[in-house]
Amino acid sequence: MRKTAIAKAVVLAAAFGAMSSAMAVEVTANANLTTDYKFRGISQTNRGAAFQGGFDADFGNGFYLGNWNSNVNFAGTGPVTSSGSNGLETDIYGGYRGEFKGVGYDLGGLYYYYERATTDTNGKKLNTFELYGKASYMNAYAKVSYAASENYFGLISSTGTKPDLRGSLYYDLGYTYPVTDKFSLTGHYGHTTYDKSIANGFAAGTNKSYDDYSLTGAYTVGKYTFSLAYVDTNSKAQDLFGKTLTKGTLIATVGTTF
Repeated sequence: MRKTAIAKAVVLAAAFGAMSSAMAVEVTANANLTTDYKFRGISQTNRGAAFQGGFDADFGNGFYLGNWNSNVNFAGTGPVTSSGSNGLETDIYGGYRGEFKGVGYDLGGLYYYYERATTDTNGKKLNTFELYGKASYMNAYAKVSYAASENYFGLISSTGTKPDLRGSLYYDLGYTYPVTDKFSLTGHYGHTTYDKSIANGFAAGTNKSYDDYSLTGAYTVGKYTFSLAYVDTNSKAQDLFGKTLTKGTLIATVGTTF
């Protein structure tokens, strides 16, 4: 059995290698260290540091595949906790991108997998699948992510025990201003809107949306990029997830690609 599995793995590796050569696939890897991992304005590491990395495969014909990973920590109270406190987030994504008359476009899907993490109410997984569409022009972009899975990051609607949040949306707008050839400033605004109201974890009542925003300065030296970002949310996010995870924070990051 073991020899058969190894043989199959060798055949698949050889086939992928041959296909990659024929399609001239370009593979790049990335890694970074950050003082806090915030996703859509919410700390995913309980305000702790994170080591992150992944790879991207560009098939040269518009299609691409990628993987990205980070440690997470959902310990504490609120809508979401973790059965193991510390765990791993693994993102797998793929899609098609191109350009039409100067306007870039990108259509794809992204699956978020969380090792060990469950909700504190009914044991449902945080695992989530989203479809996304992005348009870009020069240094600006607009992106919309659509929740295609019933589960949506472990959150539960206030009307029942099932997650049932398919159709939730995230709107993402951003603009990068290149101050010099090595230093840039990027502004971001995000808006999360849930398909159904969510019970606030840190305030009375329910909530159906919240905003997040950030301003990032990035400086590139060789293959390394050093950045400092201010990330914040509005009061609705604080009602949902608490001030500790959502209040304005300066985040320092160093990253590289190879």
